[in-house]
Amino acid sequence: MEIFRIGLIPITWRDGIDILLLALLLYGALRWFYRTNLLGVALFLLILTIFLKITSLLGLLATSFLLKNLLTWIGLVLAVLMAPELRRLLYSVRLLPGLGFLRKGVITEEKAEKLAEELIESLQLLARNNLGALIVIEGNDDLNTFIQTGDAVQMPVEARMFLVIFEKRSPLHDGAAIVRGDKIVAVRCTLPLSERLDLPQTLGQRHRAAIGITEQADAMTLVVSEETGLISIAQRGELRRALPLEIKKQLISFYLRP
Repeated sequence: MEIFRIGLIPITWRDGIDILLLALLLYGALRWFYRTNLLGVALFLLILTIFLKITSLLGLLATSFLLKNLLTWIGLVLAVLMAPELRRLLYSVRLLPGLGFLRKGVITEEKAEKLAEELIESLQLLARNNLGALIVIEGNDDLNTFIQTGDAVQMPVEARMFLVIFEKRSPLHDGAAIVRGDKIVAVRCTLPLSERLDLPQTLGQRHRAAIGITEQADAMTLVVSEETGLISIAQRGELRRALPLEIKKQLISFYLRP
């Protein structure tokens, strides 16, 4: 069904949907290249592709052959150089519904609420004492790779435990604590820092690590700023400040996901 014309060219609903989807794909691709500091490379590849199309239409076979092979080799080199970024992208798109059976253990609604209350009490206690903290709640993805960077422990998720861990004189306070189900399973863990260019310059390493782990894996991170005592929450690469009641709802929802 025709909706309008551009000159003599009829534009149908199917054409409109096609153009919209193409625009969204291009926007998403360019945004991803920008966030990974590779926008210049993306624009260079786009220019090469346009030249390839022009040379093909003009019948310049030698130039077209050269550009086609050049694009292939550049693509292979980029695939190697961007392996970590591609892995992060695959992590972000594989969080599909119905994978709840992969979670570590069964968390009941009552247990989820108790865990959320303990975590909220921990955050408030740490904030009142001006203690910086980074707590990672494991989701559907196994965080063993990051657990191995720290010290394995088996501690209950209790406010007093986090106070002991992140106390400034404690040998365990550097790095992140990782929670799996109802247990703190590792402390002093090293997390990947987000390399996004659109993050505020005021964010320190603790907050960038909170974002970085959620870019690479299905996890939720809770952060207490040592300087301001403000509490933030990060999930799926997005960090924001939140009030205790909101964080509690987010935690319960995270634990009880299907």
